[in-house]
Amino acid sequence: MPTVNQHQPSASRHNVTVEIDGVDVNIYSSVERVDVNLRQNEHDHARIVLAGIPAMSVTDYVDRPVMVHIAVPYGEGFTFVGFINHIEPTHKSRDGRVEGGLLQEATLNCLGASSDMRGVKARIWKDFTIKDVVEVMSVDYKFSYSCPDTAPTIPSMSQRGLSDWEALTKACVQSGLAVNVHGTEIHVWNPLTALQHGAPSGTLRSVDAAEGDAPGNIMEFSGAFGSSHAYGDVNSKKISILDEHGKLLTAESADLLNTEPASGTAVTSTLTAVLPIEAVSLSDARRKLAATRAYSDAYIAKVVTTGVAGPIPGSAIAVDGFNGEFDGLWLVRGVEMKTNQGHFLTEWELGRSTKGNTLRQSDSLYTYQPAPSPKVQSGAWRSSTRRANVYSI
Repeated sequence: MPTVNQHQPSASRHNVTVEIDGVDVNIYSSVERVDVNLRQNEHDHARIVLAGIPAMSVTDYVDRPVMVHIAVPYGEGFTFVGFINHIEPTHKSRDGRVEGGLLQEATLNCLGASSDMRGVKARIWKDFTIKDVVEVMSVDYKFSYSCPDTAPTIPSMSQRGLSDWEALTKACVQSGLAVNVHGTEIHVWNPLTALQHGAPSGTLRSVDAAEGDAPGNIMEFSGAFGSSHAYGDVNSKKISILDEHGKLLTAESADLLNTEPASGTAVTSTLTAVLPIEAVSLSDARRKLAATRAYSDAYIAKVVTTGVAGPIPGSAIAVDGFNGEFDGLWLVRGVEMKTNQGHFLTEWELGRSTKGNTLRQSDSLYTYQPAPSPKVQSGAWRSSTRRANVYSI
């Protein structure tokens, strides 16, 4: 298969292939840039810049299936599959012709296979768990899935005016979970236990620990550290409710399962927040407490490194070489892989609520399993195997 963006000597080794409708794009135009963006609770997104695109292709490409594969020598890399959502062609007469055509460039904006889940529906979910929702949607869209079976029961949720994707992400957030669809796999994960999940990992190294042109050498690191800040807090939280007998019950952060940090020493606040949240039972209150904890990071960081492909939202990634208490394992909440004329950078959104420089997880749950390969069937992306990876957290 032809490849594009052959790596530059200063970049970490990689090859990129782009296919539209199963045909390698490099046969009839030049791929100038490919960016693949993955963030928790969002559709995967790819941005492809082509030079010399035929004018007929501009309209023909809309809604066509697309695949991008970033291959690396140290792992499986990453494969994006989805559809071309919209195209932005450009023409400037002063720039002449490219490949004999008038369009110098066209940017293809692509959404992952989960874009099929954007149609608005109307239904009511009663006494359900995330696993119930994922099972239904995996059948509807012929996706495989990976999902915990220990998520709490949600009493009810209306899907009126919401798409399946919006309903799925809403239910996950309400359960203290997060979700992505990579390839054709619905991947549900728990931010509180993700460091033990076993998703593809790696190490990001400062200049003091860098290894030549190896992947993951840190070029920029920008952090915000504190027990309470604009990006979240780690205050102790409390919810008080009246049960059906009129008895006052209180749910506190300390009541939650998995309160012990997976790696390092927990960063805690001296403050206690009493949340003005209604709940129908003590278990429902604890579910809502877990939902707030799952999205509260004491430390956050945005990091730019030499190119890495493989880790996804929900992965544990090690930061090494600063010789500080923030060396160690971080949770990946977002990752963007950027390739351009053979150069390769990765931008990370990381979070953690512990300190300590443990670089490896000794008690991994190994609940992550690689997804089955995707395939196009009747114009839609489907999983080649209807696999269900159900695990406990």
